[in-house]
Amino acid sequence: MRRFIDLHLKAPAGDVNELEGMLRFAADFGYSGVAVTPDGTNLRLREICLEKGLELISRVDLRPRSSNELKTSLRRVRRRFEVVAVECRTKTVARQAAKDHRVDLLGFSPSPSIRGTVRFDRQEANLASGSNCAYEVNASDIFNLTPSACAKLLSTIRWEIENARRHGVSVVISSGADSRLLMREPRGLASLLDLVGVSEEEGLDMISTIPWEIVESNRLKLSPMFVAPGVRVVDGDAR
Repeated sequence: MRRFIDLHLKAPAGDVNELEGMLRFAADFGYSGVAVTPDGTNLRLREICLEKGLELISRVDLRPRSSNELKTSLRRVRRRFEVVAVECRTKTVARQAAKDHRVDLLGFSPSPSIRGTVRFDRQEANLASGSNCAYEVNASDIFNLTPSACAKLLSTIRWEIENARRHGVSVVISSGADSRLLMREPRGLASLLDLVGVSEEEGLDMISTIPWEIVESNRLKLSPMFVAPGVRVVDGDAR
């Protein structure tokens, strides 16, 4: 029995009612959990999720302009959020994010002009495989483009997913939605990946097994019982 998770819902600016509606939609669609940015710690949202049987995961999206800005931001947010994502808009940021173990998800701009020069290439995939961060596809990036731009982006995503596969990098698909109109039920979201050469079972893993592994691993690391990978406190002793 799969437990589906949308690892990226965006809080609409100044519209709490819309975000609450999105959470209710997620529950009705059959999701078990959602990650919300930037309001994943909001008490009212947690009450709604509790009422609807959803797990609410806190997430932060970083958009640094330089590798130094990224490192500074990571020091500030890593212990505060369960999921840390970085949108890579320059090569230097992409390389730094890919090799930093504090980063969970790598994302790239939907803009064809930016994506033409900064995308998930072999170098980033090789670095990400060593730091254990995943590559994220946001479905809303596809929905918001013109047909010609959408075709170019799908071609790029197909190429990026192949890079991820070759280097053993996990891939996550999220909605990236900031309104109910951009949300999709789990199997519908996973089926979009057929456009980029991903099978149904592989696509379902990208919206269930893989994102849950990221969340559960980070929850363990954020626990006061955690000391280091493979070491945790048990009855006052580190083991």
